[in-house]
Amino acid sequence: MNRNFRLVLCVVLIIVSFSIGACSSIGKQPITAPESAKVQQVDTIKDKPAGAALLAVPRGVPVLMYHSIGDEPDNDAVISKERFAEQMAFLYKQHYNPLTLDELASYIKESQPLPAKPVVITFDDGYRDTYEVAMPILKQYGFRSIVFIPVGEVGTNLTWEQLKEMKTSGMQVGSHSYLHRELAKLSQTEQAAEVAKSKEVLDRNLNQDTRWFCYPYGSYDAATLQLLRDKGMTIAVTTNPGWAKAGDNPLLLNRVWIGNSVDLRHFEERLSKEDYSIL
Repeated sequence: MNRNFRLVLCVVLIIVSFSIGACSSIGKQPITAPESAKVQQVDTIKDKPAGAALLAVPRGVPVLMYHSIGDEPDNDAVISKERFAEQMAFLYKQHYNPLTLDELASYIKESQPLPAKPVVITFDDGYRDTYEVAMPILKQYGFRSIVFIPVGEVGTNLTWEQLKEMKTSGMQVGSHSYLHRELAKLSQTEQAAEVAKSKEVLDRNLNQDTRWFCYPYGSYDAATLQLLRDKGMTIAVTTNPGWAKAGDNPLLLNRVWIGNSVDLRHFEERLSKEDYSIL
């Protein structure tokens, strides 16, 4: 009887010792997050764009004005493909944030804060090289932009299918009137037709509410501004030099001319100094 009791006691002691040791080992093991949680954290940091959290109201926004991209060194309404690519690479490496015109409108009208180093990229006239040259470079960096189209000329340089592809890539498509005429030289009835028809055709073919306008040749008068208001245009850009600022008339925004004469040094100056040198 005594021998059996001692045997049972030994077994119990062994079991208790083993349980205490196991608990101690478990207590010393570090607690780690599940693998899925680790991956989620990395993805969030990796996908966060540079400067996205740095919102502020800037003193102004450079609205870049491009026309054609090609090999015409003596024409300052043209910029070479190499120089354009160099400028876009500069914007990317220096963490500039291209805006849509709707974002710009919120800043102009309501002083809404913007990401660090805001900029707007615009193209006038709808040249074929905007589709063939500019769009692939902009897509490479994920840059938003806008092209202003003389709507009556669609089919000459760009097709509706190409314009739809440009929209999908991140380009807004705005009105550059219908026949690209100097509006201030037209009657009010003629101006009204230029504005109304351009918007109606863009809206129908691109399934959008066109709210962005660019004055052909920078030409406008008081009647033009009222016609744009009547048609619900929220932003209109001029060819007047300078930055766009909070509180400006949203239908008379300045832009920064970019052509062959603007090398990288002058490009950087136009992005960083409101009183940049006029070449």
